[in-house]
Amino acid sequence: MMSATPFSIVLVTFNSSAVIGAALSSIPSGHQVIVVDNASSDNSAEIADEYGVTVVRLDTNLGFGTACNRGADLARHERLLFLNPDADLEPEALDILGAAFDKYPHSAGFNPRLLNSDGTQFFRHRTMLMRRPYWRRPALPLKDRPVVMLSGAALAVRKQVFDEIGGFDEAIFLFYEDDDISVRILKAGYGLHYIHDSVVRHMQGKSSPATPEMSSFRTYHAMRAKRYAMKKHRRPFFRWFRVLALSYRAMRYPQTSPKGSRARAHLKALLE
Repeated sequence: MMSATPFSIVLVTFNSSAVIGAALSSIPSGHQVIVVDNASSDNSAEIADEYGVTVVRLDTNLGFGTACNRGADLARHERLLFLNPDADLEPEALDILGAAFDKYPHSAGFNPRLLNSDGTQFFRHRTMLMRRPYWRRPALPLKDRPVVMLSGAALAVRKQVFDEIGGFDEAIFLFYEDDDISVRILKAGYGLHYIHDSVVRHMQGKSSPATPEMSSFRTYHAMRAKRYAMKKHRRPFFRWFRVLALSYRAMRYPQTSPKGSRARAHLKALLE
């Protein structure tokens, strides 16, 4: 029997006007929906207003995890779902995901089955913040199973546990916040679970416009977050080896080329 217990659903927008409407339209009635806008320069917040959801407008871009925390502060329900604005819920996805909270009481974090826009499945078997849990890469799951990593595209969590571990780490601006919270949930003694029949379609990378400036911005923060998270969880990072390799790449490729631009953005994050 499906669970009728409602979710508090948090979506974070940053110039997400092209996708936020579809994401909100996919959410059935009966759930609390909170959109936290990270100082967008487009009309993302205005579009969210039209759907009658709670909209939190931030004066500056505080980063993904921090914005998620601001939304979670307003959550009224024990079941939290952090949903990317470029992700759409399939029918019954929330009912099935909600039922998993009762079916797997030891687990505190859950992922639905994530499908790319072409119908292929996106699934992360591991995180670099923990030792590899297998020798040979396993096949994609065909049923519910415990996991060691949750994707932030559609991350469900018990609010009590989310509050207990302090929510998302606000030192991480963008990227690796899902790796970090997955590891912290496990270290707190709870499980993580993949829920196969709950389906979410995720367009990947469409939350904000794909411009050269945005690409550099994301590349910089990806390396910055990786450096921080690896150090936090005491994983080898080999910073200066990376600096040498990226310095060579930065000299080899013109600054205006994609490879040159990425190398310089990575170097900036490593040398700060």
